[in-house]
Amino acid sequence: MLAAVPALNAFQAPRAMPVRMQMGDTAKLESPIPWMPRPAYLDGTLAGDVGLDPLNLVTKYSQGVKVTVPGMETTLRAAPEGLTSVKKVVDQKLTGVEITLGPNTDDTQRSLMWYREAEIKHARLAMLAAAGWPLSEMWHGGLSNLLGLPYALDVTQGRSLSVLNGGLGEVAPFLLLTLLGCAVVECKTLDQVYGLTATGKTMKKDGTVVMKSYVPGDCGFDPLGLYGALGANMPMMVQLQAEADPEYALRWVEYQRKQMETAEIKNGRLAMLAITGFAFQEAFWGTPVVDQTPIFFTFFGEVLAPGSFASLGLF
Repeated sequence: MLAAVPALNAFQAPRAMPVRMQMGDTAKLESPIPWMPRPAYLDGTLAGDVGLDPLNLVTKYSQGVKVTVPGMETTLRAAPEGLTSVKKVVDQKLTGVEITLGPNTDDTQRSLMWYREAEIKHARLAMLAAAGWPLSEMWHGGLSNLLGLPYALDVTQGRSLSVLNGGLGEVAPFLLLTLLGCAVVECKTLDQVYGLTATGKTMKKDGTVVMKSYVPGDCGFDPLGLYGALGANMPMMVQLQAEADPEYALRWVEYQRKQMETAEIKNGRLAMLAITGFAFQEAFWGTPVVDQTPIFFTFFGEVLAPGSFASLGLF
């Protein structure tokens, strides 16, 4: 019983907090930069919200950026009289199609959620890249030898293929398949955006009250059930109160989900910094990042017993 008390006390703090603070009510929230005011739209509602938007991207670029894509306009018309051998005349002229990159809205809240959607998706890609970048440099040679395939990193002197390092032409088919896969996911989740996805309280067939919610980046993909893992792991005291008070159970689940969202966005932000650092490090020094700081990319077994795993050819 005593072990459950700290977890219960930790949850009581957000219990008194309103579900959503009023826009503009940021007097209680401090700015991370002392000489800059905290933007009113960063009211602490979103996970990982530290009040940092020094460039005011949410409001400054809420209308998005207009880009004109060149194209050709083709017009078919009937041939002039007297030209019996010509049925139609094709007129072509160079034109352009204007597209908008960005939120394209006057609503600050919708713009904020659009940018959070972009941030979380870039964060997930960065987490994959931050792991895949050094692994490709460490394991590609060993796997090539093991499978009898050519060493594809020769073109970059052992560095990962990237825009700054070059060599992307070597994996152009894979990049195309990846682009198509991302496009499919995006097209299937276009309606899952802020303001379009139905949210609110609902009741299951067994009478359980649940909160149907949507958070940016929700693609309905969680095969390991990590998103609700913290909420499902209730201490005994919390479980007893949740059984007696469905509203308390909802607050518990929402709070723990936000904790998981915060962990994801913070790790993603760190990964975006890391992958940017990898790219510039290798472009500047011209050597693989795993060779610049080998201690961070060495298998712990090899650190404890140098040479013991050399025969595998993977480390």
